[in-house]
Amino acid sequence: MTPGVPDFFGQLLEADPEIALQPFELDLPLKAGPLHKIQYVIEFVGQRSVLAGAAAQLLAPDWYQALGHPLVFAMRPADLQWQRLTPAIDGSYDSLAMSWPLLGPQGAINHTSAKHLLELAERFGPYIQRRAMAMPVPREIDAYVRVLKQTQESLDIGFEISVLSSQASFAEKDLWVECARLGLSFSPTGSFDWRVPSHPSPLFSVTPIGQTDAFSLANVQRGATHVGVTVGFSVPLCPAPTQAAEGAFYAAEHIARELDGRILDDSNRELSDLIKNQLLANLREAISLFAKVGMTTGSSETMALFGR
Repeated sequence: MTPGVPDFFGQLLEADPEIALQPFELDLPLKAGPLHKIQYVIEFVGQRSVLAGAAAQLLAPDWYQALGHPLVFAMRPADLQWQRLTPAIDGSYDSLAMSWPLLGPQGAINHTSAKHLLELAERFGPYIQRRAMAMPVPREIDAYVRVLKQTQESLDIGFEISVLSSQASFAEKDLWVECARLGLSFSPTGSFDWRVPSHPSPLFSVTPIGQTDAFSLANVQRGATHVGVTVGFSVPLCPAPTQAAEGAFYAAEHIARELDGRILDDSNRELSDLIKNQLLANLREAISLFAKVGMTTGSSETMALFGR
């Protein structure tokens, strides 16, 4: 619920229980890592526990820089999930691993760089009496990277509909009121979002169309107007795309009804039941493509792969 600012709106901004979108609960646990589907992972395997002080040497400047600043993870005997390695020297670990994005900001890993990282890890292994094991093995890296690039290029998909004013423009003040009534929350980036409490990405966002793509109280104060709003989401990042699409339709229809607007899809077609069904069918096809490559929208893997 968006906090109200009576001086600007003359009323408290709050969800209207008769029209607000219902809270959406979702059990999609996010992993810290390693993320084998999108990362090159080297795990130190063996029977002996690894002393925390010895493992912490991976974070020392000489090893950490030589290894190209990897993400380093460990599991203590009582841990159920991987945790990021810290410089702590007390206790021991059952498992220890490093990972690097196969497609990172500095470019893709290739078989040569993967082999070099494995060789460095093999030098470190004797210090903790463990053997370094790479996944995938360096000779397979180039093929993995090609597949990931194809996935990244073909599945960076968005779902988007627009609500355009039938009277030239919407007052931003009125859009704040209606988004609040729908139970949407105001984000730090200036969008109104329908969110899952346990997930960093919104189900969908409402943003203005026109001279700015962000809402702000300063805009409200100066009487800003917008030709319309966009209601949509990134399919790879969305934790529940089908439910998000249904919610987006509902929000767009509410705004259009209350503020006198018309709804268009991303091909500028007037929204109808037929168009809705087509958009949902396209969305289901996109979701199935993620399943074919072994990924789930809104997962740790997709969020990392698609740059968030």
